[in-house]
Amino acid sequence: MIHSVSMIRSIDLPADEAAHVDFHERLAAVGLAAMSDRLGIPELATTAERRRSEWTHDATRVCEAAIALDATGRAVGAWVVEVPVRENTDTAYVQVLDPPLVAVAEADALHAALLADALAAVRRHGRHVVFTHEVLTEVVGDPLSPLVLGQDGDRTLDEGAHFTVVDHPPAGSTIPVRSRSGTVSQSDRSVRRMTAAGFAPVQIERFSVLALMSPGGGGAAPPGSRVVSWVDGAPKEWAAQLADLYSVFEATVPTGGASFEPETWDVARLREAEATARASDVVRVVSAIAEGRRLLAFTLFEQTPGSPVVFQEHTVVRPEARGRGLAVAVKRANAAHLRAVSPDAETVCTWNAVENTAMIAVNTAAGFRPRAFSVLWELRLEG
Repeated sequence: MIHSVSMIRSIDLPADEAAHVDFHERLAAVGLAAMSDRLGIPELATTAERRRSEWTHDATRVCEAAIALDATGRAVGAWVVEVPVRENTDTAYVQVLDPPLVAVAEADALHAALLADALAAVRRHGRHVVFTHEVLTEVVGDPLSPLVLGQDGDRTLDEGAHFTVVDHPPAGSTIPVRSRSGTVSQSDRSVRRMTAAGFAPVQIERFSVLALMSPGGGGAAPPGSRVVSWVDGAPKEWAAQLADLYSVFEATVPTGGASFEPETWDVARLREAEATARASDVVRVVSAIAEGRRLLAFTLFEQTPGSPVVFQEHTVVRPEARGRGLAVAVKRANAAHLRAVSPDAETVCTWNAVENTAMIAVNTAAGFRPRAFSVLWELRLEG
């Protein structure tokens, strides 16, 4: 039983390298246990080395964390707070990491204590809008489509799916999300926790995985266009257009009505992001589709060398070029590119808002299958 916890906070660590190494290793271990429980993919957890490097080199945000210890000194949970310093300067993002505990009441109390401590840090930074994600165990089927749920055609849920579908919840037992695309069940533990803390559900997101097949074929560009691919930094000839495509992504990606503004990208910001990834030992695998000298679409994978799990980050097609199959083509091309440059890659992971059915259809065509669903929650702090 956990009767009380004490907090070790990153801001209180002494100026001692050993103390910081120990803190981040313990934080990474808590994250590993939490990700293994929630999604069944331990490689999704941020490593100690990557987090320390990103905190040092990413100039777009300020981060801090805390680890909860029980009376024996065992790490039983943690939180991480990220504070943007460019856009969205009244917001903060909170991640609560609470590995599974046997007693439900005990687990709920620990989660509440971690969240309260994280919100105190948010207030200290002077922020008033807080976002966080929580993974659902129960997904309300209606009005989500079979495509979104992975039940299109004659398909049933994959064996690795970390959710159950509730098709006919009792009247009054669900809460609509702000995006108006779906509802959440009040019987889900994460929903009970977040509503008790005053958070409102903004958007449901689907977490999907793609098992990379070998050798596999690449995506063919439509007539009159071609695929261009690279690793790490964008070639100088494409950098400005790639930065512009990032801005297009920010301006057009569904946000569900969340209270944040899109980021504006230029070449300097692109190079900064590439440098942060490089310093964090993250490999960026990029493919784009060009028509003449103009980029119409791109997609990005990120991988820690040696890890079998790859993160699918941005995918975007210019609005005037949509409907031509470019998204599927560029994703397939980048999967082939990834297999060529990183044979140890086995699985690609991605996230999509459930209202973004066009991209979910693209991902389904590329071979992605749903693994879990999460909710973006928002809280407005007083004062």
